[in-house]
Amino acid sequence: MGLREAIAKKKRVAERGTETKSAQVKATALRSPASVKSSKKDDGTLQFPQLYRYPALFNMAHNIYEDFVSRLKTNENISEEKLRETIPDFLADHYHDVTPLQNAAMKNEMIDFIVDHLKGYGPVSSIFRVAGDGLNDVIINTKEYIDIIYDGKTIATPYRFKSESDLRRVIDKMLAENNRKIDDAHPIASSKLRDGSRIEAQIPPVAANDGSCLTLRKFRNIPLFLEQIIDGGQMDMKMAYFLLKAIQGKLNIIVSGGTSSGKTTFLNTMTRFVDEGDQLLTIEDTKEIMPQMPCHSVRAYEARPANEEGKGEITLEMLLRSALRSSPRRIIVGECRGGEIVVMLNAMNTGHPGSMTTVHADDTKEAIVRIENMYLEARPTANSDFIRAQIVSAVDLIVQLVRFPDGTRKVIKISEVEKRIEDGGVVSLLDIFQFKRDLTLYDDKKTRGKHIAMATPSRAIAKMEMYGVDIDKRIFDDTFVMEKEMLIDEFAKFLPDVMCGWQERFIHDMFSNDPDLFERWPHLSALLHKER
Repeated sequence: MGLREAIAKKKRVAERGTETKSAQVKATALRSPASVKSSKKDDGTLQFPQLYRYPALFNMAHNIYEDFVSRLKTNENISEEKLRETIPDFLADHYHDVTPLQNAAMKNEMIDFIVDHLKGYGPVSSIFRVAGDGLNDVIINTKEYIDIIYDGKTIATPYRFKSESDLRRVIDKMLAENNRKIDDAHPIASSKLRDGSRIEAQIPPVAANDGSCLTLRKFRNIPLFLEQIIDGGQMDMKMAYFLLKAIQGKLNIIVSGGTSSGKTTFLNTMTRFVDEGDQLLTIEDTKEIMPQMPCHSVRAYEARPANEEGKGEITLEMLLRSALRSSPRRIIVGECRGGEIVVMLNAMNTGHPGSMTTVHADDTKEAIVRIENMYLEARPTANSDFIRAQIVSAVDLIVQLVRFPDGTRKVIKISEVEKRIEDGGVVSLLDIFQFKRDLTLYDDKKTRGKHIAMATPSRAIAKMEMYGVDIDKRIFDDTFVMEKEMLIDEFAKFLPDVMCGWQERFIHDMFSNDPDLFERWPHLSALLHKER
């Protein structure tokens, strides 16, 4: 057989294979529901694609996708825009008689499905689109089970991968964006996506749950303002006013809380009140903090994991030591969980007032214990009394955040670190504000309650006064009713129009998501007329 005949035969076989694939798709479609009503999750906010909700439709979608890929006449990297122009013609030419695709919404889902699998991360890209900025985490336990954390609440989804190999391809694609890889010799990998989202992947044999696992912490695209946190009930106006003054007064703050309690979001909103003349330096494992400050006032350092040979690691502690030689006025460490706490306390004690960091703890007192333990792990020979003296000298406030079972987040306590050690060697804390939960409700899963003022802090006020910051002490009287105008007057001095990386679409997106935002906080309407 000559070369020309061999090529012709191969072409005929390929065409028969394509015809067989089309027949399989149409046969599957005939078994699929012709019209499926839209469905929402129990929280009433998310509507997942029908292609993932019904097995027959899911199989149909994959068959069409594979058919489309087999018919592509180019090996070039086709753009998403070009794909979205091409796919409708492909569906019209080859699948015009498939009943589900005669529905416009279903056809759009099919276009998204093909684009997600060809250009994106498969079902993960669909999750990004459906959940939007309310998405906190994507948790892939196996190819069959994908949960998400949306607005602080865990939701089971119908999303899934067709096979373990499909999941592995997505993991490999994500890791490749940061020049990382995962294999049998290195079955655990940490990395980030181009948009800053953090990922943690495990494959067998480490992942022993019948397949690979992936956890993704979504990077928030749209900034969140303190006004919106108040609207969401995370804190009340007195707390917000006090924290605003605490930032201006250069108090050193530890933010304490569990996973997904909102610690990074809190740090982001607080940076808005840092003086523009202060040089702020942020240090993180994976960059998440978006300071609401002008670019000339901000520097960001990011740690680096070791390479495959175990070399080249740059730790938070190394970055923090370098930062101290780089003339920052304030330092924010995304999270202290090891030896960097020693350097952080030293920085707070020696010329970097107004610095902040976060720790994992469930209460302000536990945060102190956590700091002591981290210090001892890094310096085993250190004396406990010396460590506590360091804490008392360095830390002014501890802010405790909690994510409750219903997904709501609250600042449940703001405590002042008093300049004394109690009997038994315990660091003394003064609770300034506290969230009192109402436990008399019939449904105890619903988080109801109110924030109350507990005491007047002496140390915090003294430091504020040292830096020329006046504070209305009436806010520490629980019977005092704070007028909203009082807080608006303070907020208006710090319009968040100068944040580094500001984009015009932020205002549009905020208004689209919450049309009443500018009515509740009229000072923000000035952002509409700002030139950026």
